[in-house]
Amino acid sequence: MAIRTVGVIGTGVIGSSWASLFLSHGLRVLVSDPAPNAEKQLDKFLKSRWPTMEKIGLGPGASLSNCTFVGGSMDAHFAKLDFVQENAPEKVDIKTKLIGEIDAGTRPDVVIASSSSGIPSSQFISKCNKNPGRVLIGHPFNPPHLMPLVEV
Repeated sequence: MAIRTVGVIGTGVIGSSWASLFLSHGLRVLVSDPAPNAEKQLDKFLKSRWPTMEKIGLGPGASLSNCTFVGGSMDAHFAKLDFVQENAPEKVDIKTKLIGEIDAGTRPDVVIASSSSGIPSSQFISKCNKNPGRVLIGHPFNPPHLMPLVEV
């Protein structure tokens, strides 16, 4: 399966940096975050980092216009996703609920990567009924858009 559309959940520094990296490779990126001003902060982050991404080198089709902020929830868009990068706060209850929702809404073959730095995925997959085996830790070196290395 080719990855063309990525879901990024969370627009903190790590989530926004992931979005920048995915966009620089020509992917379509759907982003959600319930925080107030998340869309504005994401837009500011992406625009401020894009000149650096251009200097590093962009992939075919790379464009900031490939990014869509979908609001506080990704629920209505899960069916469109080929890959999910989750960047929620480091709290087991939040990740458990969110990963369960992602599992329920996405195709069973879609990889769900969590940027978690200290919580193993085994602690937050209890609500995954479709395919918990596709949930993994994809913890980035920081920032992902400048240092595209991932600890799996």
